[in-house]
Amino acid sequence: MKVGVVFGVSELADERAFAGKISEFMKSLSKEFDTVGGFILKKREDFKRAKDGVNFNEVDAILLYPLTGGTEGVLKEFAVFRRPTVILGDPYNNSLAAGIEIREYLRNRLVPSTLVKELSELKASLLAYEDMKGALDKFLKVRIGLIGRISPWLVNERFEIPYTHISLKKFYEYYDGVGDEDGWEVVKEVVENAEEIVEPRREALIRAGRIYLAIKKILGDYRLEGFTIGCFDLIRKLKATPCLALAMFNAEGTPAACEGELSSLLGMVVIRKFFEKSAFMGNIADFGRNHVILAHCTAPLLWRYRLRNHFESGLGVGVEAELPSGKGALFKFRGRKAVVAGVEVRGNERSENRCRTQMVLKIEDAPDFLDGTLGNHHLLAYVDPEELADLLSELGFEVMLY
Repeated sequence: MKVGVVFGVSELADERAFAGKISEFMKSLSKEFDTVGGFILKKREDFKRAKDGVNFNEVDAILLYPLTGGTEGVLKEFAVFRRPTVILGDPYNNSLAAGIEIREYLRNRLVPSTLVKELSELKASLLAYEDMKGALDKFLKVRIGLIGRISPWLVNERFEIPYTHISLKKFYEYYDGVGDEDGWEVVKEVVENAEEIVEPRREALIRAGRIYLAIKKILGDYRLEGFTIGCFDLIRKLKATPCLALAMFNAEGTPAACEGELSSLLGMVVIRKFFEKSAFMGNIADFGRNHVILAHCTAPLLWRYRLRNHFESGLGVGVEAELPSGKGALFKFRGRKAVVAGVEVRGNERSENRCRTQMVLKIEDAPDFLDGTLGNHHLLAYVDPEELADLLSELGFEVMLY
C-alpha cells in the first residue's frame, strides 16, 4: 500500500525541534507501508513544492500529521487529491486540535478521513482504506461537469467536490457545429419508438438532437463521466430544451441531471457506478399521508414514453415516461448529508399542470419524510434502500434512513 506522508509545522515553530520525532515516525511507518513524501509544510509555497515532488493522485492514501496547531490552512489543501486520508493528532503542541479541524474540512468535501491518536490505530485505519480501495476509487476519481450555471432557485445547493465547468458560450460553439441532418438522425429511432408525439414538431426534435450531439462531443473532449446543464438559460437562447438529450444519456448509462444541480448528478453517478442502473430526478409535486408524487420533464428512455413539450416553457421536447411498478429508494444529497427512504412506485399520472413524467410513490409517513428532507429535487432508483444507505455511509455521508 502506497501512503503519501505529510507533516505540518506552524510558521511560528522551529521545524528542527521535530527532526528526531519525524525520523523515528517515518522509520516505523516504512516497515509496513510503501511511504512517499515525508514533506514538512509550513506555508502554501511548501504545498506547491510537495505537489511537484510527489503525485499524490496515485497514492492509495494520504497521511497528514499536524505536529503543531496553526497548520490547518496548509494541510487542508490535500483535499484536492481526493484520496482517503488518515490524520494523526498527538496530545502535544495543539496537534490533536488541528487534526480535528482538518478532518471536518475533508469530510465536508466527501473525502474519507479518519482521525487517530496512536500508531496502532493509524495502521489499522490505513489497512481499512486498502480493503475499500475498489469502492472508494469508483467514487473519488469520477469526473463530472457542469454546463452553464447552477439554477439560481437551487438555494440549498452545497457542493464542494471538484468538477469541470463548461460555459454556455462554449456549449453554443459545439451546438453550432452540429447540422440539422445529424440532429434528426440521432433522434429518429427515439421518435419511432415513442408511444405518441403530442406537441413537438420536426424542428424541435432536430434541435433536441443537436443538443444531444453537442453534449456528447463535450463529454468526449473533456473526458467526463456525467454532467448537469443549466437548462433554463439555454431555453431562452435556443428556444429548445435538453430534456430529451438527458433522457437519452441516462438510458445509455451516462448520468445527466437538470438545472445545473451537481448534488443530484452525484446521486445519479452513485447509482450508475455501484448499481449499474439509472436514476430519475424529479420535483416533489404533491404528497399525502402515505404517498408523494414525483414529477419532471425527463426520465431515462427505458420504458414506454410519449414526447411532449417542456412544461414550464411550452418549448422544446419533454418526456412523459411511464415508470413500472416496483420497490426502490427515494433519496437526496446536500453536502455530506443524505436522506434515503424506501418507496414503491404505484402508478403514473397525467396532470397538465405538472411536469410531464409523473409518478405516485408509496412511502410511509410522507409528511415526516418531507419534514426531515434536505431540499426539493429527489432521485428515484430501483435499488434496495438499506443497501444504498449502507453504501453512502461507507462513502462518508451522514445518512438518515426512513
